[in-house]
Amino acid sequence: MNVIRAWAALSADRALEPCEFDPGPLGAEEVEIAVEYRGICQSDLSVIDNEWDISSYPVVPGHEAVGRVVALGDQATGLTIGQRVGAGWNSGCCLYCPHCLAGDQQLCARIQPTIVGHRGAFADWLRAHWVWVIPIPEALDASAVGPLLCGGITVFSPLLNLSVKPTQSVGVVGIGGPERLGL
Repeated sequence: MNVIRAWAALSADRALEPCEFDPGPLGAEEVEIAVEYRGICQSDLSVIDNEWDISSYPVVPGHEAVGRVVALGDQATGLTIGQRVGAGWNSGCCLYCPHCLAGDQQLCARIQPTIVGHRGAFADWLRAHWVWVIPIPEALDASAVGPLLCGGITVFSPLLNLSVKPTQSVGVVGIGGPERLGL
């Protein structure tokens, strides 16, 4: 039995408590990450408190994770044991629907959020499909990388999708992650 120690909310509006769970066997396309850094953002708090009415308890929050690959399923590709990686809001998708095939996996109807119906990074280990695990350069500070996996991509993705050029000016309005990043 592979027991993972974690911090979990056992119901809405409760403080996190230590817990343990057995994740079962590693899936063929899954990556297991030894978590070294985990951020927390408003989305974690919203899921802990079930503000969106989508939480299933226990909730193990944490979707701004940086760590090292400790295990790879036999069909997980592009990563190596010991590699420094990050995991963000999503941890899986179908990879065969029209959205996934077009490269818009974030629009997949079968998307698997890292902290909704899945155990997040407030644990010793985190599992995710290899497609959603991102290599992180050793030189980068984990506390600066973590927020990029959530608020950072939320701001960057539209700039990329709309082909905003470096010489153009844009305004980013909001509170939370993007402002922490200086974006």
